[in-house]
Amino acid sequence: MYYGLVDCNNFFVSCERLFNPELEGKPVVVLSNNDGCAISRSNEAKALGIPMGCPAFKIKDIPGAENVIAISSNHVLYSDISHRIMSILGKEVDSLQVYSVDEAFFKINCADAMDAECECAALAEKIRRSTGIPVSVGIASTKTLAKIASHIAKKRTRKMVHTLLDRATIERELRLIAVDDVWGIGRRISEKLHRSGVYSAYDFTRLPSSFIKSVFNINVERTRLELLGESVAEISPIDDKKQSITTSRSFGRLVSDRVQLSDAIVAFASNCCKLLRSQNSVAGSVYVAVRGDINVPSLPFYSNCCEMKLQYPTCSTMEIVNNALIALDNIFKEGFYYKKAGVTLCGIRNAEKSGMGLFEAEQETKQRRLMSAIDSINATGDVVSLAADAAESRWHPRKEHKPKRSEVLRFYSGMILPKKT
Repeated sequence: MYYGLVDCNNFFVSCERLFNPELEGKPVVVLSNNDGCAISRSNEAKALGIPMGCPAFKIKDIPGAENVIAISSNHVLYSDISHRIMSILGKEVDSLQVYSVDEAFFKINCADAMDAECECAALAEKIRRSTGIPVSVGIASTKTLAKIASHIAKKRTRKMVHTLLDRATIERELRLIAVDDVWGIGRRISEKLHRSGVYSAYDFTRLPSSFIKSVFNINVERTRLELLGESVAEISPIDDKKQSITTSRSFGRLVSDRVQLSDAIVAFASNCCKLLRSQNSVAGSVYVAVRGDINVPSLPFYSNCCEMKLQYPTCSTMEIVNNALIALDNIFKEGFYYKKAGVTLCGIRNAEKSGMGLFEAEQETKQRRLMSAIDSINATGDVVSLAADAAESRWHPRKEHKPKRSEVLRFYSGMILPKKT
């Protein structure tokens, strides 16, 4: 048995190219919220030396980057395509662990490495043909090595599938990989390793187990064992039900108006409630936070937060929004400019096991039916919303590079139908 890792290539850029083939072969970067920095780069943009996280205003200063195409992010689109890719994987493999929006681990029940490679190549091709998104697949005896194999497939060999099974080959590759780039090794751990003279992944595997356990923790030791070919990190499907749900945004422009800030809080709370109902849960409290811009020294800085305990656990947008606005009233101050705000739902539990009294349960049932009706109407495309959502609102994130899509997205059998095969 082997482990596989599917990793979508330049995922956000690939999603944009899916609906605008004119971007093919051109240097493209997708920007973060408020068009702050590069969060996805095409291979052409990477070849120009544009680093991940490069501030948008610095891109044009990089030699040869005058013609780079910058695009504002569209996370709703990316999430939808990711869901479709993971749905395909869920039907094709026995065990699946979705690791991120563009990565997923799975088990390969093949005795022969060549059979495993052929099976994964067919899987990668099916994803490409069904969604239009190119992917790379890494195959190895452990999840950590599979992640390295997928990185090699994407960055070096440019093939759909790469296997990393031979011990001599593994040691050669580990010598080329910085310990900082090993999955599970964070910045603080890598800094400690550097002080011990450890710079490559291979150096890390040569450390005594006793040293790692005494200086770090058992998780770091497990990472070392995985690099040595001993599987200790099993496929464990992640529980989709969140223990807390947050919606927060940095505003496109500074906000000082109470009404504008209230509109943002209503929109954020409404989105949290939608996610809460999607996992059949209720929340026990709502937490609201606001923050100024510390980078503008000419303006007075202010930051505060407030948590409101709900009368009874609920998923009602009206109840949660009302409490969120009360929380905002408690912390809002005139004369200050706000750069960011957020709403978090806490005390989340299963709606069927909320432990409410008879009267509270009856009230919540009525609210849930109402919210279910509203969600059903919204699903048809007719939007029923409590939130002011004017495009010109100051609190909306900056999207100066948002592409104008001239076509309606086409769907067939629940899958995106790309323009090209």
